[in-house]
Amino acid sequence: MYALITSVNGFIKGYYYEEGYLRTSSKEYTLQNLTKRTIHLTNDAVQNLADDYGKHEAGNKVSFNDFQKYLDAAHPTANIDFFRDILPQMKVTIGASSRR
Repeated sequence: MYALITSVNGFIKGYYYEEGYLRTSSKEYTLQNLTKRTIHLTNDAVQNLADDYGKHEAGNKVSFNDFQKYLDAAHPTANIDFFRDILPQMKVTIGASSRR
């Protein structure tokens, strides 16, 4: 998600662009190796150095819509709606990070 936080005369305002993508890791998540950067950091500058960069998704990115398709296929009974259940929490997190 793209967000812009402005502050004018102490008034803070946030703007969100509703489309976006999730960054993914080249390696499967594990707590066994906490020093392996490609497991724990999804930053493109780290991930593009991995041998299997882009193995699962092009550029290690998943659009919000494609992630919803994944949720529907992998967890059909969970009734998870990315736009209803997850995206609003992302906005709350971004908003909380901009407070003094």
